[in-house]
Amino acid sequence: MRVAVAGSHGTGKSTLVAAFLDRCPSYVHEPESFETLGDDVEIEGEGPTAEGLRLLLEHTASVIETHGPGACVIFERSPVDYLAYAAASRSWPSGAAADFLDAALPVVRRALRGLDLIVFLPVSARGPSARPDESPRFRKRVDRALGRALLDDEHDLFGGPAAPRVVALPPGLEDRVAELVRLTGRRV
Repeated sequence: MRVAVAGSHGTGKSTLVAAFLDRCPSYVHEPESFETLGDDVEIEGEGPTAEGLRLLLEHTASVIETHGPGACVIFERSPVDYLAYAAASRSWPSGAAADFLDAALPVVRRALRGLDLIVFLPVSARGPSARPDESPRFRKRVDRALGRALLDDEHDLFGGPAAPRVVALPPGLEDRVAELVRLTGRRV
């Protein structure tokens, strides 16, 4: 199964992926694109610039394409996350977020055909806290935008037979890992 873990920064994506891989070592781990491209991604204000997000999205989409149906892979961010970061940005020039979304939606739709499951880690009082160097307001705006995109299908991404299933995971690492193992049909 091709699984992407979605969530705002500091919601426990890396921790969940590491714990899942401990239980399901046959899965391949694809790290967040920022880990690969970080030096090439310009940060301005609260998050990446529009060009930085475009680079991250394109890299994520190209990595997803390398794993065909039947692959056992877990991606440490979904293509939809970049839509949420654009929607939540308040430091971009007027109209830049709308322009980014218009250009990114076709890329995201194509990339989603390469996923079977997206698990969403919402911000929770019981979950990890934002790091001191991050804006809790920006984190919450990204979380709300992700909820609208993933759960409410604000961008009309999940209609059709090739769309991945989307599941919001409960707070708490052990509960999240158990549910992800169950969703992937893995036996440990």
